[in-house]
Amino acid sequence: MVWVAFLLGIVVSLAANIAAAPVLAWRPVLVAEWPPVALLLSVELLLHRRGARGLLQAESAGGEFADDPLLERAVREDARHREAHDRPISAERLRKDLRIGAARSRHLVARVRAHDNDHWNGKGRPPT
Repeated sequence: MVWVAFLLGIVVSLAANIAAAPVLAWRPVLVAEWPPVALLLSVELLLHRRGARGLLQAESAGGEFADDPLLERAVREDARHREAHDRPISAERLRKDLRIGAARSRHLVARVRAHDNDHWNGKGRPPT
């Protein structure tokens, strides 16, 4: 329901801005429609950036992470690393952060990335 209201607001704002454009040429219309489009894109970017944290909260309630406590920590570290560096955590960085072996860190990174790809495919975000 919140998304419907948000998208309705974007559409109404677009219509009002285009109606207020001095002439209906492509440049004034483009300038008039840019603020609502920018708002929509920024909200989408923020949601995708926060997606890893939301994924952790949703899954740690008893889903896939219930069988492996290190996987939950790996997801947290990956989310923290993505926020700081805008890319997924490497197996080496995870190994150092969790103080685990190289093979275990590679396995955890593979599971985090596979789960991330499964979760986001079909939702507009390309897998990393």
